[in-house]
Amino acid sequence: MKTKILYSFVTACLCMTAVMASPSHNDRKDYLVHSEDTMDMPANGQVIGKVYDGDTGEPLIGATVRIEGMGSNFGTVTDNTGSYRLQGVPEGPQVLIFSFIGFDTVTKEVVVEPNKSVTVNIRLESGMEGMDEVTIVAFRKGQSRSINVQKEALNLKSVVSFEQIERFPDLNIAESIKRVPGVVTEPSRGEAESVMIRGLPSGMHTVTLNGQRMSATGEDRETDTRIIPTGMISSMEVIKSATAEMDADATSGSINLITTRPVGDDVFVRGQIATGYNAMSGRPQWLSSLTYSKRVGKLDFVLSGNYQKDNRATEDIRHDWDVRDFGNGNQDVLAGLRPSLYETERIRASVGTQLDYSFNERSSLYLRAVYNRFDEYELRNDARHGLDNGNYTAPGVSERARFEKVMREYNRITNLLNLNFGGQHDIGRSTLDYNLGYSRGTFNVPLREYYAFRHSERPNYSYDISNREFGSYEVTNNVDLNDPSKMDFRYYERRRDDILDTDMFATINLKTPYNLGTGKGFFKVGAKAWRKTKDRDMVEQRWTSYSGSEPLTFNNFFVPNNSALVGGRYPISGNMDWVAGKNFFNQNEANFGLDEDRTRASSDPNNFNAVEDIYAAYAMTDLKFGNLNLNLGLRAEQVDNYYRGNEVEFDRDGNYVRTVPVEVDDIGYFNLFPMMNARYELSKMTNIRFSYTETIVRPDFAALVPFRLINQDNEIITTGNPDLAPSNAQNIDVSFETYFKSVGFVSIGGFHKSFRNFIFNEVTVIQDPNSVYDGFMQVTPQNGESASITGVEIAWQQKLDFLPGFLKNFGVYTNYTYAVSKANVSEPEMRTVTLPLQPKHIFNAALQYDKGGFSAQLSYNWRETWLQEVGATTSLPSLEQNQEIYMDRFFQGFGQLDFSASQKITSQWNAFINLNNLTNSSHAHYFGNPIYPYRNSIHGWWGMAGLRFNL
Repeated sequence: MKTKILYSFVTACLCMTAVMASPSHNDRKDYLVHSEDTMDMPANGQVIGKVYDGDTGEPLIGATVRIEGMGSNFGTVTDNTGSYRLQGVPEGPQVLIFSFIGFDTVTKEVVVEPNKSVTVNIRLESGMEGMDEVTIVAFRKGQSRSINVQKEALNLKSVVSFEQIERFPDLNIAESIKRVPGVVTEPSRGEAESVMIRGLPSGMHTVTLNGQRMSATGEDRETDTRIIPTGMISSMEVIKSATAEMDADATSGSINLITTRPVGDDVFVRGQIATGYNAMSGRPQWLSSLTYSKRVGKLDFVLSGNYQKDNRATEDIRHDWDVRDFGNGNQDVLAGLRPSLYETERIRASVGTQLDYSFNERSSLYLRAVYNRFDEYELRNDARHGLDNGNYTAPGVSERARFEKVMREYNRITNLLNLNFGGQHDIGRSTLDYNLGYSRGTFNVPLREYYAFRHSERPNYSYDISNREFGSYEVTNNVDLNDPSKMDFRYYERRRDDILDTDMFATINLKTPYNLGTGKGFFKVGAKAWRKTKDRDMVEQRWTSYSGSEPLTFNNFFVPNNSALVGGRYPISGNMDWVAGKNFFNQNEANFGLDEDRTRASSDPNNFNAVEDIYAAYAMTDLKFGNLNLNLGLRAEQVDNYYRGNEVEFDRDGNYVRTVPVEVDDIGYFNLFPMMNARYELSKMTNIRFSYTETIVRPDFAALVPFRLINQDNEIITTGNPDLAPSNAQNIDVSFETYFKSVGFVSIGGFHKSFRNFIFNEVTVIQDPNSVYDGFMQVTPQNGESASITGVEIAWQQKLDFLPGFLKNFGVYTNYTYAVSKANVSEPEMRTVTLPLQPKHIFNAALQYDKGGFSAQLSYNWRETWLQEVGATTSLPSLEQNQEIYMDRFFQGFGQLDFSASQKITSQWNAFINLNNLTNSSHAHYFGNPIYPYRNSIHGWWGMAGLRFNL
């Protein structure tokens, strides 16, 4: 029934637009004015054409075109191909005015005849070419293009040009996007990984490439943007208020990456080559990229390639805490200390192409293909001091404790392929565009091996926690922790994981202009059919015994390493020879005892298949009355889901019995999403915006799949919930923005998001004396009552050329975000917390300097502490507050200081240098209160130097 309603909605919208449409044909001639008959035009005529950068021939997106003396209603902006179309232009002589921030305004006289089309193609010349500061001309031209798109957009968005991205020392999209207001990233091994917009999890925003959806690259709905090099794009948009033509799950926003488009007449060659150094690893970095564009007749094409190799290292120190009563009340004790060394190699490789064939200014076809590969190889070396495995005989003393070595070799490969074919054509007064798309994301773990060894003797420890960030220890008996022959085999573990996510979709849109009294606007309808499939095949095996003729110890694979972490505080007691270790296992597998029960419990529930079909249709209008621009729309989506997962059964003794496949295929829901965006022009350079939108948050696939996963090591059972409902969001945005002719702007805005059926993890404790899982925690995703987030965003970007003397060479790029949130959770009792991964304060600041051919920038990115993970228990008396605290885990606030500079060598070549993390900022977590530090990851600084060229 709901599908029939959606079908009727699509049919009605298309019929309404079809009535307005009639055929028209135009021929293309660049930079000329010409007319031709158009049989079905209204009594007045129309003016069409393109607007180009007069220097490069690149189409200008967002350029304003209007008729002199006819009011602000009679105007338009160029689309993403640089094209414009003015319909219903009165006959006779008219003066066209073309304007673009940072470019000289151009006027053009034309004669419009009834029922005829006039083509006017215009080249705009930069208003900055006479400046002595040759370096900033290209930078400010790039920014002017992005700022024009931002200023003229129907909805609220932040747009960043490639030139601005290049000024920061960021080499991938996740790193670069953290500079945008309201955006924060979660780091991994010193580099941004997950992206959060306005404090919401990464699965709550969409990622598109040239407006088309990109697949997820893991077990949930997140697209991993860190795999995409910045050299593969020409600009990026962070869209913060949706329109009806967008997918409705863009709740926190949408990241739209725009690849380099054909630039017109000239051959375009841009690239860079560089090398660098990482202070922590002591190893080099490499970077190269190349983009080539050319026009051949009516065919424009772009080819791009990028390669990065990054060698990193991280020193990671973990503390575990507990309490003991030594006769004077509970006191904090150090339960465990785990120094770890991570050595990481990351390789990014990307290639892309775009073909555009233009029949004329208003009719074209395109083919786009982009492939990204991210290959990460990592060695982890743990030294684990288990003080709580012994007896605490006095404060600072643990006797007969445990010492273990756990080492890991890990390789994960992420691939992301996007293919899109589409076109745009005029059909009478209407414009038709369509797209067929295919996106494929894979996450593959071909290698994840663990070797664990435990010392045969039990050390006595004396420890000192006066410095809680870096607790110290001393072995007080004769146990030699560095003797590999005393380290007995504990287990060998092997994991494999394959996740495949595919998206196939087709979209069609029809746009028709109309008049309403003195107002002018367009009516747009469209439909989308989209199928997403996700499959996971994962196995985790652990062998916990060895029955060979000779004892197996760490000595079999030991590689001496006398280094110690954090300035010599923590010895890591040797490295692992992984080639010898894996060969030994492969040759002697029959002598290793496999824990079949654990394998089944850890593997089978993680394997699933999911199919999600979405059928969408929308109708929207954009109407301009004087200085008021209204964008109103309604989107309808029907979702049908199929899931297959596994439940694993065990007997009362914990022995594996069987795996039961579970299928759910009757999950479906229908939603209507009203959208409103309003923009009021106080002047040509100042806007006030307001938007109200409704969106949806679909549960992660791993949460919906019916499964039961048992982690016996941590005594946690995780289950899926096929009955989990999506969360609905109401979003309000209000903002003020003013732009400068010198290419810059100031903006301030507020936002509020409220959620119904907010999804959280409910934690309960199993209380069944007859069950082997008595006392285990069970984690199940559930729909909560509500959650909300409210915030303010402030941004200022400007060249300070109004200042006297040398101060005019400076510029600023700065933004600040303040946000507060709340959500109800039930662990260990019903209470209100902030949303996880949502900091209250985010701050970006960059001081820029440009003089002649020299450019430099000092940038700082800072975010406040956020809630990383909600705890399930209360424990540990806070010594400062003398009361129990919740064992929530927090990621402590941190800032990073970076520097970049470039020097122009010739008109086509310049040298550059990037330096990151100059203050050696680390990433620290704590439990409940900073006096209980959990882990501290130290990454050092790194940098790169090289050459850029633009031929």
